[in-house]
Amino acid sequence: MKPFLTFLIIAFFALTLTACATTGTSATATTKCPACGHEFDYQP
Repeated sequence: MKPFLTFLIIAFFALTLTACATTGTSATATTKCPACGHEFDYQP
């Protein structure tokens, strides 16, 4: 049970860290945060 719980926690944190990530290749990408719905321009 403990290895499954550890995996679940790690997967949850990985998803929350990549929630606002963009996969676009343009110079300026518009990203929408799923938590608050705020849209902002992202310049890599």
